[in-house]
Amino acid sequence: MIRTSKSFLALASAALVLTGCVSATNNYYGDKQRARAETITPPVAAAPAKGRAKNVILLVSDGIGFNGWLAADYYQGKAGAQSYQVTRPDGTTPVVMGMAHSSLNLIDADGNVLASASDVAKAKGAVEQGYDPRTRWDRFENTFSGDFEPVAKSYTTYTDSAAAGTALMAGRKTANGRINMDWSAGERFRTIAQIAMDRGRSAGAVASVMASHATPAAVIAHNVSRNNYAEIFNEMVSSDLDVIMGGGHPLYDPSGSAIEPSAERGYRYVGGSQTLGELTSEAGLNGFSFIDDKADFEALASGEFVAERVVGIARTGSTLQAAREGLGEAATPSGMAFNPDVPDLPTMSRGALNVLSQDEDGFFLMIEGGAIDWMGHANNMERYIEEQIDFNRTVDAVIAWVEANSSWDETLVIITSDHECGGIWGEGAYTNSVGGPVASERTPDALVAARFDPAQDTFNGFLAVQDQGQGVMPGHQFASGNHTNELVPLWAIGNGSEMFAQFVRTDTRARALWGQPYGWNGNFVDNTTVFDVMEMALRD
Repeated sequence: MIRTSKSFLALASAALVLTGCVSATNNYYGDKQRARAETITPPVAAAPAKGRAKNVILLVSDGIGFNGWLAADYYQGKAGAQSYQVTRPDGTTPVVMGMAHSSLNLIDADGNVLASASDVAKAKGAVEQGYDPRTRWDRFENTFSGDFEPVAKSYTTYTDSAAAGTALMAGRKTANGRINMDWSAGERFRTIAQIAMDRGRSAGAVASVMASHATPAAVIAHNVSRNNYAEIFNEMVSSDLDVIMGGGHPLYDPSGSAIEPSAERGYRYVGGSQTLGELTSEAGLNGFSFIDDKADFEALASGEFVAERVVGIARTGSTLQAAREGLGEAATPSGMAFNPDVPDLPTMSRGALNVLSQDEDGFFLMIEGGAIDWMGHANNMERYIEEQIDFNRTVDAVIAWVEANSSWDETLVIITSDHECGGIWGEGAYTNSVGGPVASERTPDALVAARFDPAQDTFNGFLAVQDQGQGVMPGHQFASGNHTNELVPLWAIGNGSEMFAQFVRTDTRARALWGQPYGWNGNFVDNTTVFDVMEMALRD
């Protein structure tokens, strides 16, 4: 369904300030000053005025901070030289910043942070975790201090992908696990995709993990729990999105072998067996064309196959490549051949762009490299780098599409992450009491032992990952198996990228660590600012 009618909305900002504890009667979270009033404005020409974009593309590399980004760039031999890190042929220069990404912690009536994010019944409010450059560098573990006693509940110091996705897509802070709903699940947030579609544009979501996973879900869904995959997917296919792509195919395992689900739960990522049956039936579902064969994804990307709306579920039970097992040897960072039966993220993204760009009014597209986070949790640098390289190739494909089919005058591209995962630092940042900087075996006990423990290990200094040359693993240590509150990078190119400058704070210590080779001056924004800039860019 390609929308050609135009309904133009202008949003006005008004002061609305919140500090301290958020109560159940106050449903605005974050440090923005924003209220919205909608007005109808007349149609405008297809070419937007400066500061107003026809298309907005958000690319999210899930679970990677500055050190992880540098690690993959060093391995590729492209640190500071990726397509989105250099001035484009027309003279357009990318904006580079850092980004903070805290979520809300639930608190009881006395203001105590609850021990579990699931203790909603006990919650009387919520407080923001926050990121403060004045105190972050006091202790090595400040961005993941909740991992340890007396808290020992890591969610109290980091955001998850659901809360982070909500902040990016809806501009609102929430508790971990929520998808576009406030911490009490009493308010539904309006997402940038919904706003874009209200303004006559098309919208879509593409991911290298399950299509109903937290980040793609945050594009359009609203749910009390990110784990309600079937409910989330059914809301997605019932929405006005024109593109939904990802993994999570119930009839294939992560290595691409055909399987038969033993129970209905096996269909959860695609909304249940009934939803999949309707999608694949001759009648279809909600006007969607369904594809799962790699050749169909490739035909969509090349323009040989044309569709107005597409649900594409790659033939893998989870991620495109990160969870594969038992395949042959190959010259990849991990040494294992890739699953040949699934499309890569660049191919899926080109197909999505071909579908959405049929809308003459423009589009919003979110593309997620979702499995970087999985490999951060697993402290698996080889596959972490594989996934980030695939993400970088995806950004290359998007930039090539913009420069061939659009322009930087009418398109805004934002490249960032939702949070850091794994606590990646340079080798020697801390001395481990039981061995070297990297786990000698990929056993759970060995991985845990290699991580930082403030009660046993010795912190030596904040070290960025070390460049060991192209094709060689960078010097690194994984300090955690969880998310952390560390700053992540952000690049923005095109119409509207300059708007980030009005929201900045500065972290000079972070600049000293990661300013080069990216030319970053230490300025950073909050993750809700991504929504703000996208919304302003899409105003007519």
